[in-house]
Amino acid sequence: MRKMATLTGVFIWVVALVFSMGALTVHAQEKPEKVTVIYGGSSWLGHYPAWVGIEKGLFKKYELGVLFQNFYASSGRMGSLVAGDLDVASTGCISAIALMASGSKGFMAFGTQDSYATVEGIIAKDTLKSIKSLKGKRIAAPFASSAHVLVLDILAQNGLNPNTDLTLINLKVNEMPAAMGSGEIDACAAWTPHFNKLLNMPGNHLLVNDTQFSLYKQYKLGPGPDLLVVRREFAQEYPNTCKAFVKGYFEAVDMLINAPEECAKVLVKLTNLSMEDQMAVLKDITWIKGDEQKALMVQPGGFVTGMQQLADFLVKHQQIDKAPQVKQWIAEKMVP
Repeated sequence: MRKMATLTGVFIWVVALVFSMGALTVHAQEKPEKVTVIYGGSSWLGHYPAWVGIEKGLFKKYELGVLFQNFYASSGRMGSLVAGDLDVASTGCISAIALMASGSKGFMAFGTQDSYATVEGIIAKDTLKSIKSLKGKRIAAPFASSAHVLVLDILAQNGLNPNTDLTLINLKVNEMPAAMGSGEIDACAAWTPHFNKLLNMPGNHLLVNDTQFSLYKQYKLGPGPDLLVVRREFAQEYPNTCKAFVKGYFEAVDMLINAPEECAKVLVKLTNLSMEDQMAVLKDITWIKGDEQKALMVQPGGFVTGMQQLADFLVKHQQIDKAPQVKQWIAEKMVP
């Protein structure tokens, strides 16, 4: 009986060892193949989760380091991504759609992190009370951006031609406060944090925000909703690294929802806003959690459908020549 008990004990020990070795193997397989990810961002709210994830150590939980590189516009960020200088980024949909339309296969999309409508809009001098009062005036927008598309749509809604009825100037958002202050321009289209800075300047007021955009009225889709993108080659070569990034990223989204004040304390280093203004911006954002992504990006894929409608809208306004089939750029395996 003692021999039988000994054999049984040995058997149980061997089984336990096999299981533990299997668990270790699985853990090893899930470790990031590459421990550093280069992220392309800016002070725009769509990059808050990446910044919070870095500052609060959420990526480190998954043995990942994330380097945050600043770009003033999505177009430059997307150019760097497809060139191989970035691994992951967030971008306005317009830049992504424009690259899709050009035939670029160097990137894929795997999520959308926020919904906003009241922190981007057209700001004008107090003397200009309506969109129609912009006739004959100078209005600035960063060309090929969500703000530019908003301007084109709002002008069309009000019967104004951007080529003949006013002067439309291509200007970076960070240059707009100085241009408005000096009288170089009469109005501008901008996004936060410069949107907030412009509104805080004496003599300025808000004409319209994204809630007046045509597709927002119909589908709750802004002129340039945020999109999470990854370099295609990076996603194929480092799947575990991508999984680790997605986990850390959407934990940061959860923190932004559940602990906004704690997040604001680190975000002010990125945005240079006051705590009061930073908290006001956070209150205007609806964050989209990780467990909501499949429904938006894959099945039924309502967000992708909205992007397709936006692509058709860009063709109508002569921003791209032909609408791409957006669904072909969705990285379904990366969607959380």
